[in-house]
Amino acid sequence: MAHSFSDEQILQQSIRRRWGAIDWDLHFPWWRRPAKVRILMYADGSVHFNGGSFLGLQYVYNLLKTRAYSYVDFAIDFAHRTGGDPSATIAGARQLTDPALDIMNKYDEIWFFGVDSSPNLTAAEVALLTQFMAGPKFGGVLVTGDHDNLGRGISGQIPRAGVMRRYPAPPDYGPTWNTTLEDGPDAGSTFDFDDQSDDTPQSIRWKRYTIASPLLLTRRYRPHPVLCGPDGPINFLPDHQHEGEALAPTPVSGDPAWPTKGGHQETPEVIAWGRIKDPNATKHGQEIGVISAYNGHNVDVGRILADSTWHHWFDINLTGRFAPPSPYSGFDETPAGQLALKKIDAYFLNCGVWLAPPARQIEMRNAAWWSILWTDRMVELSPAASLTRFGEEAIDALGGRASRCTVSEFIFKEPIFKEKIPRHEWPMLFDRFQLIDLPFERYVAGGILRQLLHEVGPHNPKLTFPGKPAADEVLDKAIRTGTEEGLMALSKDLRREARMAVRLADSGFLASALEDRVQRVTEETVTA
Repeated sequence: MAHSFSDEQILQQSIRRRWGAIDWDLHFPWWRRPAKVRILMYADGSVHFNGGSFLGLQYVYNLLKTRAYSYVDFAIDFAHRTGGDPSATIAGARQLTDPALDIMNKYDEIWFFGVDSSPNLTAAEVALLTQFMAGPKFGGVLVTGDHDNLGRGISGQIPRAGVMRRYPAPPDYGPTWNTTLEDGPDAGSTFDFDDQSDDTPQSIRWKRYTIASPLLLTRRYRPHPVLCGPDGPINFLPDHQHEGEALAPTPVSGDPAWPTKGGHQETPEVIAWGRIKDPNATKHGQEIGVISAYNGHNVDVGRILADSTWHHWFDINLTGRFAPPSPYSGFDETPAGQLALKKIDAYFLNCGVWLAPPARQIEMRNAAWWSILWTDRMVELSPAASLTRFGEEAIDALGGRASRCTVSEFIFKEPIFKEKIPRHEWPMLFDRFQLIDLPFERYVAGGILRQLLHEVGPHNPKLTFPGKPAADEVLDKAIRTGTEEGLMALSKDLRREARMAVRLADSGFLASALEDRVQRVTEETVTA
């Protein structure tokens, strides 16, 4: 029996149980309001908001509404290009230029779930999307589709995003299809279509970003922020029999479609790959790109994510094709499925967070920092503690609110880094600081926390309990001052470490090289 979990109460109970979500406003009335991130889901063809061929997007919609991440409050609308979905929340809105949509004023992000294959956006719609993604709006865009040219109708003409998926992708039939199915619970056939609706996801390989350890003797790695979950790297996605493919095209130098800033031309990258396991498939054992990303904020445009298939998002893959106790009743029916589903949940939530414009990112940061200031551990933290102790406490406390990668985003969201240290230079910068065992992030976080506690927290003798949350400009000033304090303390310790390294090194050449490198880093820090 086919079914759709359209009952919001059932879905939200399941999600809240899995995430331990609570009514934040009831239990923590002194918290500042979370950032309001407004998303338009835009579809055509047989994609419906509720029901339809793929059973809808009710799971993702309810997940986003649950406030599983306390610092962000998603507001979602759904519009259908051809008007064929009676469940659309904006009835009658067709083209993106429709005044009822008003995308420039009403939304921060647009997520595309298209079926039609022939590009059909009007010139006015393309121009409006270009404006939506440009500054000062910095609107974020998610493009999806499936096999062949599915999705190209409303995604293929979008600047930059339109070339981050393969058109045409392999077909929906074997043996040349991109099948990421894991073998399901049926005893007869293997790798069949219904396996996409069971509780077994596909494993994905995430791109590893290096975090250097002291003296570069060992290396640690992190995924892209979109794949960094509260329980570690996100290594699962729903599987599907004939996915499309996410790409990372190489921009042509000087191409205005791929802007530059300060001589830097941002490039897209594939951040996750799936593997074809069906032994009867032509590409058995090969990998395909399942997610690609473009950080347009580095060059003053919106961010982009491209997903290889909208089947990662549809209820038919998440809540199942048949009602329990069928083995094809989705992830929530077994403990193993629930564990995988929480990671998949984090992917959906992270997409909404990462694609948000810079202004919403600052609001998320401020909400997260404010939420830790009046907790018991901060009330008891001695004002005389070292700066790095403050940093350790801040990172650990924020880690209870967000993934480790997002915590880094909150720490380095201060505009000083955008102004003085371009984002694309951060990996090199982190390597340099880790080389001499001085944790850059801990210093900055410590400076921010100490300043916030002194200005608007329990270390201010004029305050005994938080009343009305501090204004954004007050928080912004305190965070900027704290960032500069952390950098100055780091610069001072860098000089001390350099002198010690010169005295203790066995090799005069090694000492000289290390001192020279530390001096360069010190100069960059002081300049910043």
